[in-house]
Amino acid sequence: MIREKWYISKKYKDLSMEILQDNLSAIRARADITQEELANILGISRQTYYAIESKKKQMSWNIFMSMIFFFHELKSTSEMLKELKI
Repeated sequence: MIREKWYISKKYKDLSMEILQDNLSAIRARADITQEELANILGISRQTYYAIESKKKQMSWNIFMSMIFFFHELKSTSEMLKELKI
């Protein structure tokens, strides 16, 4: 059983992933990283990453969390994540 304070609703997950996906190319550009480099870090193909960034494929929660951890650690993008409230 997940304690209430740790529960993340599907609605919140979907909204957070949508916000990130809508802003992904801008965040990636601010990080000065290519699609291929980011895909390599995430452990996915560049084609899969491209499909996510171009909204042809929805990202998984695991990919979302990996991106959040990565972008949060970069000074150039951590503030942007805060502004987007994700």
